[in-house]
Amino acid sequence: MIWIVSPMLHDTVSFLRLRTEVLAAIQAGDDRRPVRFLVVDDSAGTDPEVVQLRDLTDVSVLTPSFNLGHQRAIVYGLRYLSTSVDDEDMVVTMDSDGEDQPADVVRLLTELTESGAALVLAERTKRSEPLLFRVLYIMFRIFFRLLAGITVLSGNFAAQRADSLKATINHPSFDLCYSSTLLALRRSSTTVPCARGRRFAGRSRMSTSALIVHGIRMLLPFSERITARMLVVAAVSFTTLATTIALAATGVVDYGATTAAFNLMLAAGGAFIISFTAFLVLFSGLRQAA
Repeated sequence: MIWIVSPMLHDTVSFLRLRTEVLAAIQAGDDRRPVRFLVVDDSAGTDPEVVQLRDLTDVSVLTPSFNLGHQRAIVYGLRYLSTSVDDEDMVVTMDSDGEDQPADVVRLLTELTESGAALVLAERTKRSEPLLFRVLYIMFRIFFRLLAGITVLSGNFAAQRADSLKATINHPSFDLCYSSTLLALRRSSTTVPCARGRRFAGRSRMSTSALIVHGIRMLLPFSERITARMLVVAAVSFTTLATTIALAATGVVDYGATTAAFNLMLAAGGAFIISFTAFLVLFSGLRQAA
């Protein structure tokens, strides 16, 4: 059995096209396994168009009682599915709007079968979003690399073995962020290059502020690693600043000749310490709130 799990928020038209194209792609790939879809209706039952899905025999609709957000909706669906899925089944998570291209489902499943890995991630090679989003995404990747020490090239689009899903899906980090927890758990995995597609219909409801919040949530599963790395940087910065102050106070360094540089270093060091403390407080608060 192949399971396709998709979160959906007022996007029934797109999902219907997604379902048709996924089925066509799998059949064209000569895969005879039955395919079922699990849609997580994140509108909390306020989308009247969802009724169109309830007569489809290969589609199950799961409706949380309140809006969960994109990441938590995926986890909600996977945890529900994990109680009934067979170990030999394969589970694909993908967006319902078409940006995860249906043709790539076959490529992920083929890699999952041939590689023997527990998890296959779609590695993004090309994006079709507006320029501002792409610039922000590049900045986020650099920021993520500096903080967590890894490069983010994947998202929610992934295929995994059901036995591995059942063994990991209740890990608490999934409550923080689905996509980055896939990386943080370090399961045996591989990647398949996949270009990002365009939405089938409508416009994205993800605002810039929501994207920023999502980026912060992606950092949360790596909180221990990030805190350790930042403590090292803070210790080095504080030691350098304290040493400079001590040298200036004892006259080893000519303060008059280095006033500008000293003041600049003092201001930069102070700003870093304040920013670092604020970041840790915010980071800890977000982790507890999640």
